[in-house]
Amino acid sequence: MNNPLNMNRAENDYTKAKDWLDSLNQNNIVPGLERIRKLMKALANPEKKLEIIIVGGTNAKGSTCFNLNYNIAQSGLKVGCFTSPHIHTIRERIRINDKLISKDEFTNLIELVRNITKDKKINATYFEIMTAIAYQYFYSKNVDYAIMEIGLGGEWDAVNIGNANIAILTTLGIDHTDYLGTNIEDIGKTKAKIVRDNSYVITGWPKEYLKLIPSCKNLIYSETLEEWIQHTLDILKIKRNIELIKIPGRYEKSNNFVIDTAHNPQAMEFLISIDNDYEKIIIGMMKDKDIKGIIECLPNKCEILVCNLKTERSANNKDLALFCKILGYKFKEFDSIKQAMKYANNSKTLVTGSFHTVCEAREYLKLKGHSEL
Repeated sequence: MNNPLNMNRAENDYTKAKDWLDSLNQNNIVPGLERIRKLMKALANPEKKLEIIIVGGTNAKGSTCFNLNYNIAQSGLKVGCFTSPHIHTIRERIRINDKLISKDEFTNLIELVRNITKDKKINATYFEIMTAIAYQYFYSKNVDYAIMEIGLGGEWDAVNIGNANIAILTTLGIDHTDYLGTNIEDIGKTKAKIVRDNSYVITGWPKEYLKLIPSCKNLIYSETLEEWIQHTLDILKIKRNIELIKIPGRYEKSNNFVIDTAHNPQAMEFLISIDNDYEKIIIGMMKDKDIKGIIECLPNKCEILVCNLKTERSANNKDLALFCKILGYKFKEFDSIKQAMKYANNSKTLVTGSFHTVCEAREYLKLKGHSEL
């Protein structure tokens, strides 16, 4: 029988671990590999002992990681999968096959890494800490493959401390211009730095930008998620029929709502190309995104419901409304996603714009995983 005191202590320790991580500010982006190098060295470089598949690019990284994880695991192998950001719980970011890292294991690894950062005086960021514990966890669990999603860019991203046996560069578009450059060539160059001389590379980049990819073992060009999965399985010599799975927050349907994390013009354009027949579109965005470019992708016959989000990084609903007004859209302002969803009632409605938007929508609809801590 479980001891309630031990259970409470474990929950408290887990909460403290999350609170410490949150204190580092997950939105604090500090490019460079110096801190992660020191941290990984103190952990005896677990990333050097893993077979790694690194997934970079502009869009479809998460979908690629989830589908790779599923299809490789279905062949009987043990697969680690590190993705970001999360929708509901931080533990979504680190899983083996279909199981999230447990609260106890997460707490222990955070404590381990926290002590290292204090002893070695390493001022590591939120994302660097998460990357380090993912590599350490996958090594400790002796996974056959570790699928690692790039957080931002490529060259200076903490995940790039590992060497990609297979590097997947999904799509290429303009994003994170404050860090990656203002033109597609500069952005492509830094994203492509996940490639090593001995990497197999699979990419859906437009052919005119393949010249930006460094020399590698083999370069495979293909345009669809299914093809990327198939080529990866071929390289790994895994024979199975591919099954594409449904992923929370990615074109997820519930009642009259479609929910999607699209948060840049390229992703929004693709999302609307699937279906543009919405009566209403609920949107909340981060203020550092291409708001005008995203709104311009929306069908002009629908009503745009612009919302505040529960984060300091959120664009104000009045700012979103101003863009809608300038671009000639019919719109209404709401203080929350919940209010907008109640207003949408039974209308065919798209909810999109960010992971925060999707989180609030899934909580409102009480979809699977919404209450996971």
